[in-house]
Amino acid sequence: MEVKHELIELQKHISAQGILVQDLMTGVCSELEEWNQSSNNVTEIQHEPELPELLEPLPNERDDQKILFLENIDVLVAEHKFEEALEALEAEEKNSGELKGSGNNSSDDVSSYKSALSERKAMLEHQLVEIAEQPSISFPELKKALNGLIKLGKGPRAHHVMLKFYKSHLQKRIEAFLPSSSLCPETFPSTLSKIVFSVISLTIKQSALIFGDNPVYTNRIVQWAEWEIEYFVRVVKENAPSSETVSALRAACICTQASLNYCSILETQGLKMSKLLLVLLRPSVEEVLESNFRRARRVVLDIAESAECCPLLPQFASSLSAIATSSSSMLVESGMRFMHIVEVSNFVI
Repeated sequence: MEVKHELIELQKHISAQGILVQDLMTGVCSELEEWNQSSNNVTEIQHEPELPELLEPLPNERDDQKILFLENIDVLVAEHKFEEALEALEAEEKNSGELKGSGNNSSDDVSSYKSALSERKAMLEHQLVEIAEQPSISFPELKKALNGLIKLGKGPRAHHVMLKFYKSHLQKRIEAFLPSSSLCPETFPSTLSKIVFSVISLTIKQSALIFGDNPVYTNRIVQWAEWEIEYFVRVVKENAPSSETVSALRAACICTQASLNYCSILETQGLKMSKLLLVLLRPSVEEVLESNFRRARRVVLDIAESAECCPLLPQFASSLSAIATSSSSMLVESGMRFMHIVEVSNFVI
């Protein structure tokens, strides 16, 4: 019985040892598996991308950034913060690799984004032109709008808007001055020429400051100035005194002299308009001279044909009376008639 009991005990001991060995093997396997996993993690860490690659936004993140940027531009334009919108667009085009053609996105995505930016630019251009064409706009505000158009690459349109502004400004000044033409008919043309040529001179200066000495813009200034001078001559002719009056002759002389002086000033700014001015004024001046000559001749002939002779000035009458005799009465009368004609001729001319 004792032997049997010992055998049972020995069997229990062996069974316990087997369980212990099995647990030990299980623990070792688990440790080996954890160690293998840690080794794999080290390898993955060694092959992880560098920091700049980690900072590179994912495709979805890039799309979200584009949407936010476009929405920001829309808000700036809606709030009339044009300068900030222009700076943001300029920075985006300068810093975006996709817009430069170095991005990794598909060409369709890039094309779509460029199209969206172009739409914002067109909207911004439209609003800047609307602001520049406001009747009550000041020159500082106009200059900001013009600089904005230049930044958008719309220099020719900006220059056209500037010329339109000065044309409107000149027309308003002329319309305000026209009612006084009847008050000072002789000086009216010269004063009007001062208004016209001063605005032309100012336009030349501002064009040079904003747009530089680009020949394209210079040629546009010349063409615009020619139109304004033609308009000036037409207004003078429409509001000048009657060509047969002495006032018309004096007004034509004063206007021609003053306008040529202003043309000399424009020549120092590189704009030669003297020949054009003379060509435009010549028909009107010739008409006035011819009309006054006919008037003076008509008056002289009427006096010469008159049977009665008005008395001369005292100095002429006394001089002729002193030498007059009964035998020369006809000569004295003819001489007095001639002197009176000369006197009247000087007055009417």
